[in-house]
Amino acid sequence: MKKLSFFLAMCLLNICTYSQSVFGIKVDGNKTEVVNKFKAKGFKLSTTPSETATSLTGSVDGVKYDVIVCNTPITKKVWKVVVYLPEQNNWYDLKTTYEKFYDLFVKKYGEPVSSYTSFSSPYEEGDGYEMTAVAVEKCNYSAFWSEVWMTVSKFKQVAINYENTINSELFSAEKEKLNTKNF
Repeated sequence: MKKLSFFLAMCLLNICTYSQSVFGIKVDGNKTEVVNKFKAKGFKLSTTPSETATSLTGSVDGVKYDVIVCNTPITKKVWKVVVYLPEQNNWYDLKTTYEKFYDLFVKKYGEPVSSYTSFSSPYEEGDGYEMTAVAVEKCNYSAFWSEVWMTVSKFKQVAINYENTINSELFSAEKEKLNTKNF
């Protein structure tokens, strides 16, 4: 059953990431509109939203996801959505999840612009301390495509980042504008 749920989740993310959308929701528009679209799909706020990020949690086809909707500080335009896949308790499952999505994205987007699969000292794959390395951010498993990238996060989850390039530039400009006002 776990394998079937995982397979369905992979298919869903593959289908729904077309045109920079996540679960059929575009990575674009006003923060409130995008958050409300996630809520309409059954997602619930998992923390109190900050000025530039809203965390939600929900299930799609029986698989629980954590989602963070990131917005610009002034115009509140969504510039990035991060999807955290289910937490894994052992290195083999976490690595397998990463590799399956990596292969899926290679089929969809082609070879990544860059990718890394290593551990930082004193950790190395096969030492039995891989999950400790993950928790202390010494696991360097990441792959980058144009507007999508994935990584093994310190939360023992694969994180998939979907970015809207235009709104990302707006985020940088608004952040800079706010920083210059503070000086």
